[in-house]
Amino acid sequence: MADKQDDVNVTNRRNFMKAAGAAAVGASAPLLDADIVRGVSAESVEEGAVDWTTDGADADAFPLSVASGGPTDSGAILWTKLSEGAHSDSDPVYVRVGTDESFSETVYEGKVEADSVTADHDRVVKVDVDGELPGDSHLYFQFHHAGANSQVGRCRTLPAPDASPDSVRLAVVTCQSYQSGYYPAYGYIAEEDVDYIVHLGDQIYEYAGDSELEGRSVELPSGKDVVWNLEDYRHLWQTYRGDEFFQQALANHTLIPTWDDHEIINNRYWDYENQNPWTDDHPKSDDPEFLTKLFEAGIQAWWEYNPARVQYDPEADTLLDQFHLWHSVRFGDLLELPVTDERLFSSLPPGGDDAGQRQWGTPPNAPEADDGDRTRLGFEQRKWLLETLKSTDATWKAWTNEVALSPLWLAFGDDSQFGRNYDAWDGYQHERREILGQLSHFDVNNFVAFTGDMHTYMVSNLLNDWESVENRTPVVPEEEKVGVELMTPAISSNSGTSDFWSVGEQIAEEQGSDDLTNERMTEVVLEENPHVEFFNAKYNGYSVAEFTPDHCTWTTYAVDDLVDDADAACDVLRKYRVPAGSVELEQLEATDSPEGFSEK
Repeated sequence: MADKQDDVNVTNRRNFMKAAGAAAVGASAPLLDADIVRGVSAESVEEGAVDWTTDGADADAFPLSVASGGPTDSGAILWTKLSEGAHSDSDPVYVRVGTDESFSETVYEGKVEADSVTADHDRVVKVDVDGELPGDSHLYFQFHHAGANSQVGRCRTLPAPDASPDSVRLAVVTCQSYQSGYYPAYGYIAEEDVDYIVHLGDQIYEYAGDSELEGRSVELPSGKDVVWNLEDYRHLWQTYRGDEFFQQALANHTLIPTWDDHEIINNRYWDYENQNPWTDDHPKSDDPEFLTKLFEAGIQAWWEYNPARVQYDPEADTLLDQFHLWHSVRFGDLLELPVTDERLFSSLPPGGDDAGQRQWGTPPNAPEADDGDRTRLGFEQRKWLLETLKSTDATWKAWTNEVALSPLWLAFGDDSQFGRNYDAWDGYQHERREILGQLSHFDVNNFVAFTGDMHTYMVSNLLNDWESVENRTPVVPEEEKVGVELMTPAISSNSGTSDFWSVGEQIAEEQGSDDLTNERMTEVVLEENPHVEFFNAKYNGYSVAEFTPDHCTWTTYAVDDLVDDADAACDVLRKYRVPAGSVELEQLEATDSPEGFSEK
C-alpha cells in the first residue's frame, strides 16, 4: 500500500481479530494515490476521541450514504462523501468496524486527519483497512465527522486464498441510465442474500437532458448536453449515487466494479497510430488534447466514487499508464474472478464509421475485424488474463467481460442482410479466437463469462471454433464448447431492442408490426445463432450467480423500472444450472410473460 502514513491514526481496537496473509487480488500490489486514498495504519490515540452516541445517521452530512469495495481476506476499502455544508476543515473523519449493526463488538476504529479530506477530491473519503479485519466475514462500518454519524454499511471480506468455501453468491448488474428508468432492481438486490455486487459497467451515462420520468432529468454544471469536464462527471456520480435504492444496495453489499464506455463517453477507443483516445460521439471528437483531458477527468471521477482496488497514477506520462483497472479477486479455491477493462486499451472499431461501431454493419465490409494487430484488452492485459485463467487452481473461473463475447448474426429488413455489432467482441475476432482457443488447449474447465452492455438477457455456449456458427450449422458441436456466457440485462437503460432499429422507431407490440417486437427479435437471434440458448430484450433487471463446488446457478430477474417503488414487479425470467466438469446448460425455471409490468 502506498499511503499508510503519518496523518492517519487508529484507536481502541477491542477484541481485535486480524486475519493473516495477503489477499490474492491483482497481478501486482495496488497503487493507492496519496492525494485520493488515505489508508489507515495501526497507531493508537486516546480512548474517547470520538463520541459515537450521536442519535441516528445524518443524511445531510453524508448525502450519498456509504459503500465498500476492494475486498481482501483481511479488509476492504470503505467509502463515503461529506457534503460541502457539513465538511469541517479542522475535524478528522473517524471510522469504525464491528461484528454487528449496533457495534457491541468493535474490531477496528481509526481516523483520517482533516487535511486528507478536501474539496480537491470532492470531499470523498476512502479508507483502506486491508490487514485490519477478520477474513471471510460480514462486518458493519460507520463514519463520523464533526459531530455527525453516517449511515451504517455492511462489508464482506474474502476467504483466505487456500480456504474452501461452500458457496459464493454474486449479484451481477450493468447499464443504469438515470434518465431512462428507476432503480427498484437495486432495492431487491439490497435484500438479496448475496456476498458481493459485480458491476459490469455503465454506472453513469454522460448525458444531460429531460426525462419523461418524474425526477430523472439531468442538468450538468457546464450547461452542456454531454460531459465537458471533471465537475460534470462528479455531478453525474452524485446524481446517480443519490438514488435511494442504489444507496441501499451499496450499503449492504461490497462492490466489485469494472467499467464500460459511458463512464467516460459512448463508443470510446484508443487510437494506437496517433496515441490518443478516440470517439466520434462527442462535440469535441476532433480535438485530441480535449479528449485526453476529458478521459483523465472521467478516470479521476470514477476513481473517487468507486471503492475499487485498482492501480491509479495520475502523474504517469501517458493516459494508458495512468489507470490499470484489471485485477483478479479470488474466493478461496472455489472461484477466480478476473476483472478486465475492455475500453481504455481497445483498438479503433473495424470499418470505422462504415461498420457503424455500436450500430450494425454488414460483413464483409470490415475484414480488419480479424486483424491480429488489433486488440480489445491491450496486449499486456490479455497476457495477464490468460495467465490468470490458466494458472488458477480455483474450481470456477468467471470473467467479468463487459461486452458480448459470443458472435451474434442478425438479419432484419426486407433485404435480409446480416448485421454484426463491431463494438462487441465481433469486432475483435482474432483476439477472441486466441483467448477461447487457449482455454480449450490448456483444458481450462468450468469457465463462464459475465457480460453486460447490450441491455438484454442472453445465455449462450462459448466455442473454441466458431466455424459452425459462420457456416450456419444448426447444431453446435459438443467438442467445441469451452464455457458459457451469461449476459445480465440493464438495470434501467433502454431495452436492447432499441439498438436494432432506426432512431425514432418504437419497439412495442401495440404497433401491430411483426418486425419491431421483442418476440420477433428473439426469434431471429435464436434462428441465426444456434449457440444461443436464451435471449430476451424486453425487460430490465439483474442476475444472481451462485457458485458451489458442484454447480454454477444463474438466476436472472425482470424488474419493472418504470415505477420508483420498492414493490415494483419482479419475477424470475430464467434459471440455469451448469454442473461442474461439463459445459451443459440445464434450465431449471422459465417465465416468458411476467405479470404486473408497466407497458414500455
